[in-house]
Amino acid sequence: MIFMRRKDILKRSILIGSILAASLGMLTGCFLDDETDTGTDVVSEQDTETESVAEDQTTVTDKAEVNPDRANVDTGTGSPKILQEGDTVPDFTCELSGGGTFHMSDYDDRVVILNFWATWCGPCVGEMPAFEKLKNDGNDKLAILCVNNMEDRKTVDSFVSDYGYTFNIGYDESGAINMYYPSDGIPYTLIINKGKIHKIFLGAYDADSQYIEYKNAIDECMDQ
Repeated sequence: MIFMRRKDILKRSILIGSILAASLGMLTGCFLDDETDTGTDVVSEQDTETESVAEDQTTVTDKAEVNPDRANVDTGTGSPKILQEGDTVPDFTCELSGGGTFHMSDYDDRVVILNFWATWCGPCVGEMPAFEKLKNDGNDKLAILCVNNMEDRKTVDSFVSDYGYTFNIGYDESGAINMYYPSDGIPYTLIINKGKIHKIFLGAYDADSQYIEYKNAIDECMDQ
């Protein structure tokens, strides 16, 4: 496997140290606050927009109450740790390039490919056609999310536009999500089954090889 060490490894260490030393609530609503502000700062033309924001907040609160021991980026619950196969994945909400959001625990009844990447990472960019191919396989029990590693939205959006990818690609400008999914480098990919890690991949070969690797892991999950 070929992988690249994170450029921001020092920055992540500082951030992790800050979190452990300060209130975990500091990370609360990294993305949810954006949605809440939109609902309160602008008087909506339709009351349904405000109702939708309230619904989203209630959902996140309910999930935190149902799963009090699950690490949650949105609420600052739990501490970042090295994840292993069998672990329950930290919950989070991620805004997507092109619009919309991805809430991890909404997919606890499905298989999820969760990938961490950056535009400056050659192996990351090289394997991305594998995700597009998996998406085009039409498996309705599979969800795909590639979370960018702390680059600005313009960079991410330009990349998506240039390559024409149609699977979910999310922003993590603050590094809050990356912090709860630490690794030695990227690409870093988790195959998640019913909210728990089935398999972990660090690094990547070419897209065709990665497609086979990921497809085999997905099929294993489907058989369980």
